[in-house]
Amino acid sequence: MSGGADSTALLVGARRVAKEFGFLLRAAHLHHGLRGEEADRDQAFVRELCRGLGVPLATARWDTRARMRRRGLSGQDGLRRLRREFLRQAAKRSGASVIATGHHADDQLETLLARLVRGTGLRGLGAMSPRRGIWLKPLLGASRRDIETDLRRAGLSWREDPSNAEPRYLRSRIRHHAIPALLQAAGVGADRTGRARAALALRAVRAAREARQAARVIERMAASLLPPAPGTQLDVDVLARAPRPVRAAALGLAWRRLGTGAGLTARHSAALLGLARPAHPPGRVELPMGWLAVRERRSLAFRRAERTGQRKPLPSHVLRAARPR
Repeated sequence: MSGGADSTALLVGARRVAKEFGFLLRAAHLHHGLRGEEADRDQAFVRELCRGLGVPLATARWDTRARMRRRGLSGQDGLRRLRREFLRQAAKRSGASVIATGHHADDQLETLLARLVRGTGLRGLGAMSPRRGIWLKPLLGASRRDIETDLRRAGLSWREDPSNAEPRYLRSRIRHHAIPALLQAAGVGADRTGRARAALALRAVRAAREARQAARVIERMAASLLPPAPGTQLDVDVLARAPRPVRAAALGLAWRRLGTGAGLTARHSAALLGLARPAHPPGRVELPMGWLAVRERRSLAFRRAERTGQRKPLPSHVLRAARPR
């Protein structure tokens, strides 16, 4: 509960339906120790709102700069990690089974564009899910414009965080520059009412939902291609009969089943796909965490690399196979 429009709407809305749906509600607010008196006023606003609604509030004040420095974190992603850690602690202390956050359709649009800029596949295009594990996003189908309009109609105020406009953050640049430029390029012109931006955000929500659904279908197909035991050999001929997106998903799933906790880069994924081609000769690809993908005749297996103290480059024939086709 930051005190912004989204978390204020989430708290008020959840409070109104709590009895109907039979759940108990708690709020949690983290003071980041970054914005001085502004942050103090945010905390006071949240306390007053929760007191008025009769919602128990857990608060904490962290020196987030020091925490991020100790853990090698930085920027908005580092703060997000700390917030999630705080919320998990608050949920555990209160015995909560789920954590709801105020992410909305405009956040989804920004997330989708940020992932496109950084590079992503189908899973990444699914952006944020309405539910993942204990995390809920009940407002994901509502635009920022709708949320603020409803708050005004209800006579409710909220706090604005000026750091959200900081141009050094990618999300801020997308919000304040890229999205208006997209609308202008589409011939919208001056979107004074915010309707066009809200419509674009809701289209992003629908597109992300379809991407998640497509990814789930592909991953089910991919799982059917793998042997039951993780780390066992993959049949290259079985993989070859599947469409390329399913083969790529199967190789990614086989890697995740090893439980290394490390992701694969686009270069690793492309090299794995090349290694799994039926006509590919025996070879290997170095993977993160000291693992190898090894091709032997009609099979491909993941194995631990021998510890020699030196990293060996990818074989030239593997690199050639990894080039886009």
